[in-house]
Formats: sequence, C-alpha cells, structure tokens
Amino acid sequence: MVESILKQDLVDAINTFETPKFMVTKDSEGEPNVVPVLSWTVYEANTLVYGDFMTYKTKHNLINGNIQFSILVFTTDLDSWLIKSKFESYHRNDDIYEFIAQTPLFRYNQYTNARGAGVAEAIWASQKYGISKLTVLSSFLKAKLASRQVQTHETKEGNMPLNVFKRMSQMAAVKVIAYISEDGYPVAFPEFGMVPVSSNRIVMKRREEKRRGYSLVDGSRVAIALVTLEPAAFQLKGTFREINESTGFIELDRVYTCSLPKPGARVDLPMLTPNI
Repeated sequence: MVESILKQDLVDAINTFETPKFMVTKDSEGEPNVVPVLSWTVYEANTLVYGDFMTYKTKHNLINGNIQFSILVFTTDLDSWLIKSKFESYHRNDDIYEFIAQTPLFRYNQYTNARGAGVAEAIWASQKYGISKLTVLSSFLKAKLASRQVQTHETKEGNMPLNVFKRMSQMAAVKVIAYISEDGYPVAFPEFGMVPVSSNRIVMKRREEKRRGYSLVDGSRVAIALVTLEPAAFQLKGTFREINESTGFIELDRVYTCSLPKPGARVDLPMLTPNI
C-alpha cells in the first residue's frame, strides 16, 4: 500500500475547485515562476493532475526537464499547505485527460479547453499553516511602516503600471512570493506584509518566511503572484534585498499579466513576447 503524502484536509482543499492554488516552477537558470492554477486536483493516492490552460512559461519549464515544482494550496479561510512534487508528463486523449476535462473549470465553460492533462507525483507536503485576519492587518500595517526604510531608485524596466500598483497596495489582495529553496525546489508562501514603496520596489515583512522555516538571502531571485477580487492576476519578478532579519525589499525588473486577453504579456514594457 502506498503511503499517503496528502492528509485528508489537504485533499479536501485541493479538490474544492474554488480553492486558490499556485503552481511554482523554475527554469534552467534557476529563475522562479509562480502563477495561479485552480485546476489542480487529486487523481488518486499521491497522484495529482491539472488542466494545461494559459500556462506558457510554466509548461516550458516542465517540458525542458525542470520537473521539480511545488503547489501552494491557499484556502479562502487563509489556511495553506505547500506540496513538493515531481512532474511526470502531459496526457491527451486518454482516461487522465478525460478526468480533467470533466472538472468544473473545463466541463461547464465553452471558452476554455485543456490543451493537455499535466500529471505529477506529490513527494512531500507541509503542515497546515493558518493566518488570522488580525495577522493580515498587523502584517500590512508593519509593512507600511517599514516602507520608510527603503530608498527609491528609478529604472527603465520593472515599473508597475498604476493599476498593478493600486492592487499591490490593497490589504485584501493575495500576495504569494516564490524562490528556489536550498534543496533546489521552487517554493512559495503567502505574505500579506508586502506593500509597494515605489513603482519598482516592494517592501516585505518576513513573518511567513521565518515561520515556515524558509531563508531568503540577499540577491535571491523571487517571483510574486498578485491576485485580486476583480478578478485580476499579475506576476512580478525581481531580486530580494535584505534589510534585517524581519524586513527586506524586492527590486522589480519584470511585470507580467496573468489574465485574458493577453496572459503572459509584459506590462512594465509593452508589446514584448509572452513569458509566463
């Protein structure tokens, strides 16, 4: 009998379509990539499957041999788990593909069709981490206060458009940060203690990082998934800079949209090639 990596409360969260899930991959240069992928679900035991749809950069990373990836499951009740996984392959025109085609995102939506069913094996899952609404408020206010510690600096790339800046400034926006951990796996965690200092710098309180046993170091490449209720989703990439053990900031150099009509388009510099 195969030992179950996924506890029942995590399985229930994954199998709930509305539960936000973030897929974290890396490219061959160690650049992290994190995007919302709601279609992840449990196929059987520790086998997971998702419907490939609007995941250009994610798919590119996987099919180029970077099969170590993670899934951050983050419920609307602010409970979260991280699942480290190994990608196996994409399926088409078989039982696994038909399984994902019958899930709510694809079965009842005439505008979306899965290009393939991505299959992975979960190899490790974290404990459940809860975040209270009071903690969300406290982290947000502490980040606002910490913004005075970050100097501004003008750049040509990595500047958030006003609509992204405003969303990044919202306390209720979901902000997930990803980086490559010491074991080579790309990992992610939610951090409500992030606010923009300028169009290209974001201050970050390090509560969830430290609480979960992660260790960002100065110079680490990071990716941020930003999701709001509008709905709208963006990915921001940059370099982490340490101020002290409790505070850091991110120097942005790329901003992408994750939403239709042009998922993967850079919005800090318009009309560039999709890369998400």
